[in-house]
Amino acid sequence: MKRLVILIAACVLVAVSAVPVQGHAGETKEEFRAYWVDAFHDGFKTPEQVDQLMEDVRRSNANAVFVQVRRRGDAYFNKALEPRTEDPDLQTGFDALSYLLEKAHEESPRIEVHAWLATLPIWNSATPPAAENHVFNQHGPSAKGRDYWLMERADGVDRHGADYVLDPGHPDVVDYTVDQYVNVVRQYPVDGVHLDLVRYMGPEWGYNPTSLERYRMQTGESGIPDPQDEKWKAWRREQVDYLMRKVYLESIAVRPEVKVSAAVIAWGQGPSTLEEYRQSAPYTRVMQDWNGWLKEGIIDLAVPMNYDREHVPEQKKWYDQWIEWEKDHSYERHVAAGPGVYLNSVSGSLAQISRAQAPSEEGNRLSGVSLFSYAQTNKDGEPRDSLIRALTESSEYGEPVFPEPAIPPTMGWKKHPDKGHLMGRVTDSAGTPLDGATVELRGKGNRIDTLKTDGSGFFGVADLPAGHYTVKMKKGQGHGPARSIRVQSGQVTEADLHVIRP
Repeated sequence: MKRLVILIAACVLVAVSAVPVQGHAGETKEEFRAYWVDAFHDGFKTPEQVDQLMEDVRRSNANAVFVQVRRRGDAYFNKALEPRTEDPDLQTGFDALSYLLEKAHEESPRIEVHAWLATLPIWNSATPPAAENHVFNQHGPSAKGRDYWLMERADGVDRHGADYVLDPGHPDVVDYTVDQYVNVVRQYPVDGVHLDLVRYMGPEWGYNPTSLERYRMQTGESGIPDPQDEKWKAWRREQVDYLMRKVYLESIAVRPEVKVSAAVIAWGQGPSTLEEYRQSAPYTRVMQDWNGWLKEGIIDLAVPMNYDREHVPEQKKWYDQWIEWEKDHSYERHVAAGPGVYLNSVSGSLAQISRAQAPSEEGNRLSGVSLFSYAQTNKDGEPRDSLIRALTESSEYGEPVFPEPAIPPTMGWKKHPDKGHLMGRVTDSAGTPLDGATVELRGKGNRIDTLKTDGSGFFGVADLPAGHYTVKMKKGQGHGPARSIRVQSGQVTEADLHVIRP
């Protein structure tokens, strides 16, 4: 019994160690408090809007914003790889991201800026983009062969609602998409990059011809897989994992301190066990295993979109189920709840935020909350000031949930890293990437990790103990010399392999 008590205490200590410090007398509270600021509404498209945004964020005692600077394959910033948005509300020549960073970082209190990019949807109009080099014009419905990148439904439909969406099972899609994030990290001093819509549109989506060809090659299957086929679902889930892993490792290779986050799905009933999670909407309907990303360490902050109505009993129950799961499954990374304030009254939103701030039954806490959205702060048409005042002051809506300022919680694995990361590519003698190959990583203590390459030959792993390793191809998959590498804490080591195919 004594040994059991010690083990339980140790587990609790590990769980709580990643939890943000709660404010004590004389200390600044650590809690992530953000707004999502979308590009389909005003909020940051002129200097005056940015000034107002920063004023509202600071008056809210919030400390971060997720600002949508890529809406549909377009840019709201000047140092972009993609065409400038056609949004007429963006002031001519105005670099919204640059000005926002200036106002957020140079004035007090400092506000974190996370550049929010819509990941896979790239156009949402029947009229093509004006720019010839827009990804829709280059790789949309008119493209042929491997140049065709769109996600298709099983029946051949290539448009999901209003959106044309890229297929992450296509290797060129992954490389193109990763480049958009890494470019922002290189060009702007953002605190983080934020992935949205990094998923499939549903189980019946993902039938791009190049993706299907890769699936058949790797699995030996033939024909068109059924949308509910578990092997096909697992393969598509793996493609989303590859994209997330690549964004993470390539971003922190440029700037180790940058925070990589994602808005993730939390639809319907929430899980209480891992088995229930594997039957939940994100895992089975859109092939988005964000619990796995946290566990693997290829994301710094997950922000589940907890868009549930407080005044609908079933949805209130779903909200509570999901936030309980989120509190107990951070795996020493950070998770912030994402209440949909636009669906709720101001008092309903306060109630949801308050429950998100409370510890779980096991004593674990979330890192904070992000509110959707800045543009619509309640369901009743009340002015934004009603929510801002209620967040910080006692009011007719209830007690405040942000009564004092707070700073974003420290990410210990970034500030005081004790582990490193690895990434590389496998190519043959002609420079062709090896798709679906297995790389063996050997370390001290006879540690062996097996890493699989994506469609561009990329492989990677996060959170390796610092030290010396050997990287080589798995026997039978290619001939080439092993590489000796050294993994350093807080750094991404690169180790490319060049092999002769068997």
